[in-house]
Amino acid sequence: MSGSAKQKGPLWYGYLEAGDKSTPVVRDERLETGNAKTLFLFNLARQQILEYTREIVEPKLRELKSGEASIDELNVVYGEARRSFKHPGARPLNIPERGAPAKAAKPLSEDDSFKDFGSAGDSDVDEGVWIDSTETEES
Repeated sequence: MSGSAKQKGPLWYGYLEAGDKSTPVVRDERLETGNAKTLFLFNLARQQILEYTREIVEPKLRELKSGEASIDELNVVYGEARRSFKHPGARPLNIPERGAPAKAAKPLSEDDSFKDFGSAGDSDVDEGVWIDSTETEES
């Protein structure tokens, strides 16, 4: 992105030259991917903020020429996309805070479906009935 690109505050207005997928784009310096090898760009054709690989996309970016897109239009559509944008890395992880007490394990309850199997203390259980799948029954 050259220094002569259209800049308005933290927003850069440019054009992504990518054949059939060429489109005006907006780069918001406030949106960071958390990865030095990627960047976020608002893609007007898709009306989404997308993550691009810097190495691939930067050589295809150039200054937005007059007539390619209205900056006012870009601001409106980008603003809508920005409000609904959910950064993939911003999802809260289900990790307890440091020093937070661990949740107690739920006590095990006796499941009615296992009552027919008996327990180790049952005297009426025939131990010879159970055969391991790797063993063979000896007659």
